[in-house]
Amino acid sequence: MNEQTPRVEMEEFRRRVDAVEDRLHNGDVTLALLKQRLDQIDAKLNEMSVTLQDLRLRPARKWDSVSQQVLIWIMTAILAFIAMKTGLK
Repeated sequence: MNEQTPRVEMEEFRRRVDAVEDRLHNGDVTLALLKQRLDQIDAKLNEMSVTLQDLRLRPARKWDSVSQQVLIWIMTAILAFIAMKTGLK
């Protein structure tokens, strides 16, 4: 009986170690999946950040375009006025 007890204890120990290894492996797989999902979320957030920045700048670009057109028309009018005054037709 003394010989059987260590063998039974060893088998029980191996079974427990195998169970712990399985749980650790499952934890590693879960962590890998979580990391992958987190990377996807991070990429999507970066994409949304770029889109938001573009939307924020859109009104400024429109105003720049309008002000540029107004400046061109004013400069054209001034040059036309100067040309008329100096006798150029």
